[in-house]
Amino acid sequence: MEILETNKTADKTFSNSQVILQNRNILSITGVEKVYETTTRGVQLKVAGSNMCISGEGLNISKLDVETGNIQIDGLINEIKYSSAQNKENIFKKIFR
Repeated sequence: MEILETNKTADKTFSNSQVILQNRNILSITGVEKVYETTTRGVQLKVAGSNMCISGEGLNISKLDVETGNIQIDGLINEIKYSSAQNKENIFKKIFR
């Protein structure tokens, strides 16, 4: 399994986001501030101040616009979870001290 880490960000913050899931195969999200990590089984994002973890099978980022904060993920989507964005950033700060 290949892990692609990206540091792509437009240094923007968004106050809201929209999540649209079509037939569990196409996921469109607005308000994306940062992409932490992508694999074929998971994508970790920062969306409008919260962390979002997407899990599934054969996941692929088909569109990413860092200026507008839009992303489209294709593949079989099994789960979408939110958590506090503060936790993810604190973990990275502790690791890279």
